[in-house]
Order: sequence, then structure tokens, then C-alpha cells
Amino acid sequence: MRLRSFQVRLLLWGWTLLLLALAAAFYYSSTLVGTELVGETESLSWKRLDAIKWLLDEHPVFSSEQSMDQWAKTLGHKMGSRITYIKSEDGRVIADSEVPFDHISEMEDHSHRPEVLAAKSDGKGLNLRHSSTLGKDMIYVACRVNRAGGMPEGILRVAVPFSQVQSRLNSLRINFLWIFLSVLLIAAGASSYLSRNVGRSIRTFSEAARQIGEGNYSMRLRASPGGEFQPLAHSVNAMAKRIEKHIQTIEEQRGQLRAMFEGMSEGVMVLDADGRLVSYNSTLDAMISMPETAIGRTPIEVCRRYEIQKIVDRLLTEEGLERDSAEIDLMDGRVVDVSGVPYYENDGARKIILVFHDITIIRQAEKGLRDFVANASHQLRTPLTSIKGYSETLLDNPPAKFEDARAFLEIIVKNSDHMNKVISSMLALAKSEQMGKALQSTPVSGQEILSRALDDLAPLGAERGVEFSVVVPDDDPLMVMGEPDGVLHVFHNLMQNAVKYSPENGTITVEARRENGFVAFSVEDQGPGISKEHSLKVFERFYRVDENTIEGHGSAGLGLAICRRIVQNLGGEIWHDGYGEDTRGARFCFRLKTPAQS
Repeated sequence: MRLRSFQVRLLLWGWTLLLLALAAAFYYSSTLVGTELVGETESLSWKRLDAIKWLLDEHPVFSSEQSMDQWAKTLGHKMGSRITYIKSEDGRVIADSEVPFDHISEMEDHSHRPEVLAAKSDGKGLNLRHSSTLGKDMIYVACRVNRAGGMPEGILRVAVPFSQVQSRLNSLRINFLWIFLSVLLIAAGASSYLSRNVGRSIRTFSEAARQIGEGNYSMRLRASPGGEFQPLAHSVNAMAKRIEKHIQTIEEQRGQLRAMFEGMSEGVMVLDADGRLVSYNSTLDAMISMPETAIGRTPIEVCRRYEIQKIVDRLLTEEGLERDSAEIDLMDGRVVDVSGVPYYENDGARKIILVFHDITIIRQAEKGLRDFVANASHQLRTPLTSIKGYSETLLDNPPAKFEDARAFLEIIVKNSDHMNKVISSMLALAKSEQMGKALQSTPVSGQEILSRALDDLAPLGAERGVEFSVVVPDDDPLMVMGEPDGVLHVFHNLMQNAVKYSPENGTITVEARRENGFVAFSVEDQGPGISKEHSLKVFERFYRVDENTIEGHGSAGLGLAICRRIVQNLGGEIWHDGYGEDTRGARFCFRLKTPAQS
């Protein structure tokens, strides 16, 4: 009895809820849906009226009322609406899309129609009524028009059939009644059959589906052997297992793609089929500072470069184009090569991937190579021309005595030494640049290398009576991260320059001190010094304060460029610390990291 009572109660409750649900649905279909359909029809009527009014305002002056009537008939036929134009002054119909022009003059006065009266007073009017002309219910909307198309001031009215809405509502009610009866009959038989054990089984399956939907793909169902739900349980378990495996694969692939996407040294921009930004990586953001609102916008809006937008437009419009590129110069002086490649989604949509490759270093290297070749050619051409000229002079007019040829031969030797010095310096610079980041820095004693340089340069200083004054901390090895031969070369070059430009019996001061994780070295002479203008350029290749390449000290202008490259490769920096344009003496400084800072 309890089982039957439970079944009866479940059946009654099920029927009650079903009846309530069907009654609510019937009320919604007959009342709310009807209201929505009427509102939708009214809204559509207003939109049609606005569109026709705009077309009328933009239309050139009609040649006659018949011309306007023909325009209204053509437009009304295309839009499926009745269009009427009524003269405000006397209510006379000028044009009507449903009435032949010959019979328009027979139409009655429309000035007292509700929608016309409302349009005259408020600018717009609406009315729902039966049309005696068309023989069916219509929705009339009207608005005031001020002498559009050369016609007198009047009222523009649009009528939309309302009978279609009524027909849809009646059809909906009839269909719903049949559904109502069918569902009741089916529910009566099904509820009595399924009310026994379906409740518990459904709750079990619902809970499993909920957990799987929330991401618990390890959830599994247990079903008794031979039970009605055993195949379904096996299917759900197999589905959960496959989903779990697919999700793991997707997560792994997504992580790999994200790592690749963010780890690329090139900037990447992904665009959809409309040419709007879908995603980009952090490299691109660092390259061109993408705005926070970049997603969903076009490339020209976020980059302000028409070259990029041109690539996108061409790839989206030209089907045969599989690749396009452009080279752009950024505001900060960098040069970026932008390459665009289309790809297709499963739905066939053509999308774009843009890759931004920073080629600034390549372009700078090319420019540096061109400048290097030009400067090297210039440096070698002058002494070579001098050698050739003096040699030809000796051959064409050989002197009778060797002493007469000595001056010519000394000039040839001097120019040959200068060419050898230029070539040696060029090879040293090329070697330092080739080493680059491959230069291995190890802890070395700056004190010891400085002592070696002083011992090497002491004879040269003695020839000119120049003394070295060394100011370094006592009992401090001055350990720095460097390479012994490279650091020694820097000391040699700076100290040789100081000896060359120091006056006789002058003093060269060499200092070393610790500062903020670095050891700074300086070499200061008492020579003519370097002006501020020259101090910014002395580290460039082939730059010389003294433009004479042979006389004087025969500088090739590469020594300081080599020093700068070596110091930079060691992770340090080198500079000229001048005292002003009117102060004598030049002071060159460089600093290297201490082992604790590397």
C-alpha cells in the first residue's frame, strides 16, 4: 500500500505540476507572446516609417504628384507596406501605394484619422484599426514631414498588416492545445511506468553529470548488473574517461603553445577574419607598447602604422596571396620586419598571423660594415698613395747618392708603418667583436694587471720624461670579472695615449677605487685635453681628434673603439671624464664588475 501510495502521490504531483506548467505556457503563448508580437510589429512599423521618411527627405524634387505616387508604390511593394502621403492643409491624399493614381482623388478626407491628428499635434501618431480600403486590420504609424521632395507640408503614413500577427497567435493557440492533450496522455502512461525507481537513478546520474560538468572527470557511475541504466552508466563512464584524457591533452598542448607564444623573441599578433586583434604575446607588447584596449581593434588603431594595416588588408582580400611583409622604422630608432601569413579555421574563415622581428642589430651591423669599409679604404688610400708617389719618383728620377733618397725612403717606411698599424688595429677590433658574448669573464686581480701595464709602459714614459702617479687602495687586489689579456690591452691603450699627448716631464695619474659593486679605473694626463664635442665621439671607429693620419702620432682612430668593445664584452663601461672645454688634460675611465656582482 505504501508503494502504491507513493506511486499515486508521485503521479498526482507530476500531473499537477505538468498542468500548471502547461497552463503557464499557454498563458504566456496567448498573452505575453501576443503582446510581444504586437510590440514587435509596432517597432517594425516605426522603423519602416523612419526609413521611408529618410528616403523621402533625401529624394530630389519630384516633378509631379504622380511621380511621387509612383515612387511610393515602388517602395511600398519592395517593403511590403502601404505608404500614404497626406497634405496637412486639407487632408487630401497625394500618394498611396495601394490605390491607383487615377482613383486617389476619389479618396475621402484623411485629416480626421487618429494617427494623422496625433502626427499633426505631436509629430508622430499610431493607431490600430480595420482598413475599409484593404479589408483587413492594419497598424498605422504617421509622422509630420516638412516639404520633402518638393511636395507641400504633409503627413507620411505607413500601414502594416496586423492580420498576420493574429494568424500567428491563433495558430500558436491551436497547436498548443493539441500539444497539451498529447502531453497529458503520454504523461499519464509514462509517469506510472517510471515512478518506481527512476527517482533515485535520476538523482545519481544528475549528480554524476554535475560533477563531470564542473571538472571532476574522475567521477564514475555504478550500476547493478542487468539494470536498465547499466548501458547508460557504462556510456557515461566511458565519456568521462575520454573527456578526462582529451582535457589533459588540451591542457598540455595549451601550456606548450602558451610557453612557445610567450617565449618567442619575435612579437606575434593574431587577427580574426575581420582583421581585428584576437591575441598578442608579451614580446610584441614590449616592442610597441600595446594599449590595454587592444583586443578587438584593428592594427592601425593599436600600432598607428598604415604599413601593417596594408599587409592585413591585402591578405584578407587577395585569396592567392599567401605571404606579405614590410619593414618599418619605430619612433625609438628600431627597425622591425613585419611578416603576415594567413591561416584557415575549421569553418573556412581566413585569419591572419603577424610576426614582428626586430632587425635593428642587423641593419646597424650592415651600416657599421659599410662605414667600416669606407673608413678603412680612406685610411689605407692616403698612405698607399704616398708610398706609390714616392716610389715612382725614385724609379723615374733615381738620385745619384743614397743620402738624397733617404728622405723619400723614410716617408715610405713611415707610411708603411701607418698602414701596418691600421691593419693590426682593424684585426684586433674584428677579433674583439667576434668574441662578443663568448668572452669568458673570470675573477682577476686589477691590481696585478695594472702593475704589469705600468712595467710595460715605463720605458716609453722614460723616453719623454713622463712619470706615472698611481693611486690605489693599499692591500687590496681589486678583484674584477674580466679576461687578463683584454684588461691589459685596455690599460696599454689608455696609458700609451696618455704618454703620447702628455708634455715632456709631465705626470700621468692612474687611480683605482671601489664603487657600488664595481671597481673603477682612471688614466689622467696633462696634455691638451679633449673638448666636449670630441669626447662624445672618440670611441667611434677611425675617429681622431687630430685629422692628420700620418704626421704627429700616426693614430688610426681604432684604439679606443677596441677598448670600448672589450670592456662591453666584459659587462663593464668606459667613458671620457672631461673637465670642460677650457681645461687641459684628458681623463679616461672604465669600470668592471666585482665577482659578487656578476
